[in-house]
Amino acid sequence: MSTMDKIENVKQQYSNDKNLSVRTKLHLKHSTNKQGFVPWLFDKYEFPENCRILELGCGNGGQWQDQIENLPKCCSLTLSDFSKGMVDIVRTNYSKCNNISFQQIDIQNITFPDETFDIIIANHMLYHIPDLSKALSEVKRVLKTDGKFYSTTNGNGGMRPFLHNALKHFNHDGDTKAFTQELSFNLQNGYKILNGYFSAVKRMDFEDSLSITETQDLVDWIKPTISIASYSEKELDGLFDYFEDIRKEDGAINIEKECGLFISIK
Repeated sequence: MSTMDKIENVKQQYSNDKNLSVRTKLHLKHSTNKQGFVPWLFDKYEFPENCRILELGCGNGGQWQDQIENLPKCCSLTLSDFSKGMVDIVRTNYSKCNNISFQQIDIQNITFPDETFDIIIANHMLYHIPDLSKALSEVKRVLKTDGKFYSTTNGNGGMRPFLHNALKHFNHDGDTKAFTQELSFNLQNGYKILNGYFSAVKRMDFEDSLSITETQDLVDWIKPTISIASYSEKELDGLFDYFEDIRKEDGAINIEKECGLFISIK
């Protein structure tokens, strides 16, 4: 089991939306693709009228902000997360929406009958799952025939090797496994994995990069990720100065991103 899918680490990281908000802020503020990842996703989603939608690992429900009113007539949305803290947050944020329900769910044991949902969404969360095979079997079970499963993930390139090289530069003895181990579900292996459960799978890449002009934003992003890899904050001494030198020399800290979407049909 990698550091990304150790259950206690995941619980700690996502007990509330503090770390998620920091990560989201970096991409919203410094991404070069100004369309934005969430608007791009909603261009790809297809929600028929009267459909039932389940989001697994919804986090703070940020992708639905300003989108609920755009759902087709008579659609219902269930927002769920493994973390009770996240479920409490989305319940507070969307309690006035009468077409949304809220539930704490472990994707490895989805508490709904067979063929309940027309659409299931799992964004940037499948690589956290200890038993991915069991999780995808559960998704397939509760998805209706011809229903669609939308899942996003990162690739093994881009930001992860960039950070690995940076951390090794100023701390040769540091543990950088969080940035060297392949994600259990990634852009490179996702098609093959999903193809074992669904009748059709399509991969779509989101072209983007980061051009970071405020060094502290990157350091703030790294801190919770480093904690997954058992780094202490003391070991981060010098990190700001290292990146600040890059920013001053190049005008920005430029990092390629690998991110995309799989659309799977049962």
